[in-house]
Amino acid sequence: MAGERILPHLTEVNRAFWTGGREGCLLIQRCVACGRWVHPPRAACPACGGAVAAEPVSGDGTVFSFTVDHYRFNPGVPVPYVVALVELVEQQDLRLPTNIVDCDPPMVRIGMPVYAAFEPQDEVWVPVFRPM
Repeated sequence: MAGERILPHLTEVNRAFWTGGREGCLLIQRCVACGRWVHPPRAACPACGGAVAAEPVSGDGTVFSFTVDHYRFNPGVPVPYVVALVELVEQQDLRLPTNIVDCDPPMVRIGMPVYAAFEPQDEVWVPVFRPM
């Protein structure tokens, strides 16, 4: 997805997720007590209240849901583009809002296998997904 993105404000809680791409890793928080993967980033596990730590995941997933946006919300981002919810293979219900890139929007399908890639902007490495 070409163009300038609106970047997140980095905090100690979300920094690993937004900067892990520099090392080619999709980093997702995992509860050290119960082992549950946690996204979006939080200060504690929503299931048990345990501490969380960022760990690498495979980056493999499937398109759970998506929409094709034809409205130019950000003048720097060309339309159309795909906004998707990708479910990672590590855990059922571990889903990330993202963009599907390097794929014509009409080709995107629910259940389509995808893998993580990263678009660097400033110190942020935005996770996006490409078709397998």
